[in-house]
Amino acid sequence: MAIYTPDIIDVSRLPEPDAIEKLDFETILAARMSDLEKRAEQAGYEYDVGGLETDPIKIDQEAHAFREMLMRARVNDGLRSTLPAFAKNADLDHAVSKAGVERIVTLDEHGKVIFREDDGALLRRYLATFSAPSAGSEDGYLAAALKAWPQAHDIRIVNGGAGKVLVYLLGADGVAAPLDAVFAVAKALDAKHIRPLTDDVTVSAAAIDRYALTGKLIVPRGPDPAQVLAAAVKSVKAFGVARYHIGAEIPRDALLSAAYVPNVIRIEGAAFSDMPARANVAPFLTGIDLTFGVQS
Repeated sequence: MAIYTPDIIDVSRLPEPDAIEKLDFETILAARMSDLEKRAEQAGYEYDVGGLETDPIKIDQEAHAFREMLMRARVNDGLRSTLPAFAKNADLDHAVSKAGVERIVTLDEHGKVIFREDDGALLRRYLATFSAPSAGSEDGYLAAALKAWPQAHDIRIVNGGAGKVLVYLLGADGVAAPLDAVFAVAKALDAKHIRPLTDDVTVSAAAIDRYALTGKLIVPRGPDPAQVLAAAVKSVKAFGVARYHIGAEIPRDALLSAAYVPNVIRIEGAAFSDMPARANVAPFLTGIDLTFGVQS
């Protein structure tokens, strides 16, 4: 799940910092063996059996190289645990607590957990705190809406003009936002520290426009058509997931290009028209019916 907020950094695209080492067992072992040979030479004896896998010294160095790699990997994990973009579970709880953000956990009357905010939603709220300082701003409404309904897949804030603010909510996996979520968000956005007196805020569930792709992939002789078809289906699914947010458009060319994986010569019989962007609508890919044919 990911709220589509172009003004907020997409941490999934952030590379790991340079401080995190790229570890390789063979590289560590080679460095240890080279150091051993130099030390042996300095001590006055020649060590020239490092290439033998049965050499006891080589076996000992392999064991210590593996332990060294584990220790350095632990340092990497420790560094990741302090970075919200890479921390998980309890480590993420501690990382975001510095900004006063806590994971939302709901218990029933018996103390049993009935809802626990996932890492993705918690991270989104953490990021929103840096861009939502003022009441009545788009980011301010977004942060408050996220806190009221952390299960949201997407939330869209639209300026309706003349003091009107339109808030659209979207559930995950093609499911419309339930009424209780709409009411909860509406109540949260009506708070005095969130909504200025001049704003008229309306919260509703976003509409979902469902679409599917059908067509026949023409592939050359040689490659396994079934594997080409599977790759095309996977690519189209990824495209659909990426475009499942409020206000997205589905150009025909973009959808078909997702199916043009390696070894697809052309696509026949794809009856699909452009789906323009609409402020309160999210396009959802419901099906992929692709077949294949081998070029004669």
